[in-house]
Amino acid sequence: MSILFEPTRIGRLEIRNRFIRSATYYGLADVAGRVGDESVELMRTLSSNEVGLIVTGYAFVSQTGRCFADMNGIDRDDHIPGYRRMTDAVHACGGHIAMQIAHGGAAATQLRRDGKEPLVVSLTDRQRERGEGVREMSNEDIESIVADFGRAAGRVEEAGFDAVQIHGAHGYLVSQFLSSARNQRSDRWGGSTEKRMRFVLEVARSIRQHVSDDFPLTIKLGCRDYLDESDGLTIGEGTRVAAALEREGVCFIEVSHGDTGRAFRKLSGGKKTAPVREAYLLPDAKAVRGSTSVALGLVGGLRSLPVMEALVASGTVDCVSLSRPLIREPDLVKRWREGETKSAECVSCWGCLKTDGDGRSSIHCRQPAPVPAPL
Repeated sequence: MSILFEPTRIGRLEIRNRFIRSATYYGLADVAGRVGDESVELMRTLSSNEVGLIVTGYAFVSQTGRCFADMNGIDRDDHIPGYRRMTDAVHACGGHIAMQIAHGGAAATQLRRDGKEPLVVSLTDRQRERGEGVREMSNEDIESIVADFGRAAGRVEEAGFDAVQIHGAHGYLVSQFLSSARNQRSDRWGGSTEKRMRFVLEVARSIRQHVSDDFPLTIKLGCRDYLDESDGLTIGEGTRVAAALEREGVCFIEVSHGDTGRAFRKLSGGKKTAPVREAYLLPDAKAVRGSTSVALGLVGGLRSLPVMEALVASGTVDCVSLSRPLIREPDLVKRWREGETKSAECVSCWGCLKTDGDGRSSIHCRQPAPVPAPL
C-alpha cells in the first residue's frame, strides 16, 4: 500500500492516512457565525470519504476579525452546540477534525460593510493619504485579540475537535504582524524579526493556557511573503518563526505562503491565479524541515499520487494538504485508496470562490463536469 495511506501522528493524535483537508472558506454560517446542517454534512462527507484530518474553514475569534458575512465564528459559547454536531458526525465516520481560528486584521472587510473600521497592524503612508478608513491597533487591541484566540481555542476543545490550527498565512492578521511590509510598528510588536513574531508566539501561549496540556496546537504558516527579499517576510525569517513556534508547543506546521495575491503573482509568473505546477512551495517546506522537528504538511498545487508519495517518502513532509481538489472531488482520497491512480481534476482556475456584494459566498467547482468514459 502507498505510504500515503499509512497512519501518522500529530501530537497525541493519530490520523488514518497522510491526507489533510486544508482549511477552505466555505461560506455556510449564519449572520452570527453559527454553523448549521450544510456545514455538518460537508464535514461528514469528507470524513466518510476517508480524509485523514479535516481542517474547517477559518473561524473568527472576535467580531473585529470577521472577513465575510457568512464566515464561521468561534467568539461565543453559543457556537459550541453546532460545532459539537459537526465533530460528532466526523468521529462517527472514523475521522478527525481540527478547527482553524483566525483574525482578519486589515482583511476583515465585513467590518467595512457594517460601517466600522478594520484594524491594521500599522498605518502606511498610502493609507493615510487615501483615507482608507482603517484604524491602527493599540497595545490594548493587540492584547485583547491575543486573549480572544485563547478563549476561542478553549471553545474548540469543548466542542470536541481533535486539534486547533492558527491561521498564520495568506495575509491575515498573523501574517500582517510577521511581514515587514505590513508591520512598521516601532513598539514591542514590530521592528526586528523577534518583535514581529511576538504576536503569534503570544497567541500560542494564550491558547496553551486555555486548552488541555496535550491538546494538539497546529498552525498554517506563511513562511515567506514572496516579495523582494528586502521587503516582507523572508524564508530565513520564516524558519526562525517555525522554530520558535515549536518551542511554544506547536506540534504540526502546514507550510504555506504569506500575502495571497502577491504570492500567487510571484509564483505564477505574473498571473493572478494560483500556480498550476505541483508542490510549488516545496523549497519552503525543505527549509522549515531543516529548522524544526515537528510534523509538517505541505499545501499548494498537489494533484498527483506520484508527487505526493515522493514528498512523504523523502521525509520532507509527513502529510499532504489538499483544498480545491476536494471541492471538485470530495471522494478523491477514498478512490485513491481503492486503487484509482488518476490525478485530481482540479485545474487551479480559482473559480471555486465567488463573493457577492453583501459579502456572502458560493463555494463550488465551476468547471464543466467530466464526460463519462464510454462503456
